[in-house]
Amino acid sequence: MEEYVDILDEVSGELTGEVITKKEAHKTGKWHKSIHVWIISEDNKKILLQKRCDDKKLFPNMWDISVGGHVSSGEEALISAKRELSEELGLNPDKYKFEYVDTIKEKFVDRDIVSNEFVTIYKIINNVNIEEIVLQKEEVSEVKWFTKSELNNLKNELRVIPHIEEF
Repeated sequence: MEEYVDILDEVSGELTGEVITKKEAHKTGKWHKSIHVWIISEDNKKILLQKRCDDKKLFPNMWDISVGGHVSSGEEALISAKRELSEELGLNPDKYKFEYVDTIKEKFVDRDIVSNEFVTIYKIINNVNIEEIVLQKEEVSEVKWFTKSELNNLKNELRVIPHIEEF
């Protein structure tokens, strides 16, 4: 099923009224919305990362933020964040407090994909039990808690998607 996204003005982030497929947005480099959810341990010493599946078109087999995804056309960012938490990790979003962090502009180019996104970032402070996670096999191959030092090692080894501003 094709996923449709709202196209945004590159400068203001305002809706342009144009709606296209996510695939077309990544082909043409048009700006659109996405969400990131960072799950942080209650002692603020670890972060839960997911490893992307090897057949992902953008950054396969790389470690990534806890949860990420596109905001579907007509959808609010928080609704998307909750949907993605449920889809990717099988967690009930009603059990968690989503705290808004920021909205940033992020641009990635990987092979033939140009991903220009206004990313709404949320955090969840919770000691999520990995044993309770049910991975969406098409998206995620693994999840693991990382310390700041371990995350820095992943960055240095180029094994994590470079969300520079967020890090």
